[in-house]
Amino acid sequence: MSQQFERLSPPRRSHNGRVGNEIVATLRVHPIASIAPQAGGRTHLGLLAAARAGLGVAALTRPVTALRATGLDRVTAERTAWAARLLGGRDLALGAGLLHALARRHPTSGWVWAGLLADAVDATALATAAARRQISPAAGGLAAALATAAVAWAAPAVRHDTSSPASTPDDPSGP
Repeated sequence: MSQQFERLSPPRRSHNGRVGNEIVATLRVHPIASIAPQAGGRTHLGLLAAARAGLGVAALTRPVTALRATGLDRVTAERTAWAARLLGGRDLALGAGLLHALARRHPTSGWVWAGLLADAVDATALATAAARRQISPAAGGLAAALATAAVAWAAPAVRHDTSSPASTPDDPSGP
């Protein structure tokens, strides 16, 4: 590989007069430079996945509290707690699935797409419910804004999938 690289970039004299230092430095820095955006993207997705899983756990364990945060009265929240548990299970599954894919260095785009779709539907449903005054307009608007922000935050990851198809759990040479 260094011979190919030398043909592309002829050796120059460095500040101390030695030939070839630039080639070695470039070969050492290049892999780090190509991994850095992936590591940042993986951290970014990891935070998103952990937040989603955490919200899922909260909705599963405290569904009435989660529903009351949208402005529903206690009686309605208690009657519809089952719906919050459904959504909590969905978010826990999506968050845990993405965390697992990140930990195993498996492709993440499917998990990210599923989360984007879920968040887009949530944003639409919450905004509609707030506009119809079925839930508190302030709380519904805030929840819709958070769902929209999650979509905007995760969308770049779909374009730049942070996983490498060549890396598998059995292949430690992957990124």
